[in-house]
Amino acid sequence: MPEILHQLVIDVPPPATFDAITEQRGLASWWTTDVKAEPKMGSIAEFGFNGRSMVFDMRVVALDKPNFVRWHCLAGHAEWCNTDLIFALSSRKGGTLLRFAHRGWEFSDGILAQCSYDWARYLASLKSYLETGTGTPHEAKKTEDDTLPAER
Repeated sequence: MPEILHQLVIDVPPPATFDAITEQRGLASWWTTDVKAEPKMGSIAEFGFNGRSMVFDMRVVALDKPNFVRWHCLAGHAEWCNTDLIFALSSRKGGTLLRFAHRGWEFSDGILAQCSYDWARYLASLKSYLETGTGTPHEAKKTEDDTLPAER
């Protein structure tokens, strides 16, 4: 089966990288600002894109702080369904060696190449967020339901 693989070094220790991958605040800082997630086995994380025209539901199937995270895609784009997203972290000279895999694709044509490119961009955003405090997540569009009563 085809898969997406990326590897990068991030100049922060693995626990900080793990938190950015598992906690809602961290995920919103580098992947998409439309996120509902908690670092809990069996929980369902929700990631929205393009005004929620695309929403990915990921079951958290493995958490081993600060070394390993695995999600299983339950819903979203048809080609993503039943794929696994894996973040393997290890120490590297005071920082983190991150090995990312998006496995279980049924075929290599379709959106796989575009997703590989997008994952490279988002992993660069993760690195930037952790090293500088500023990532480049997908900016979710606010809907009226997202605004606070004081903003209406």
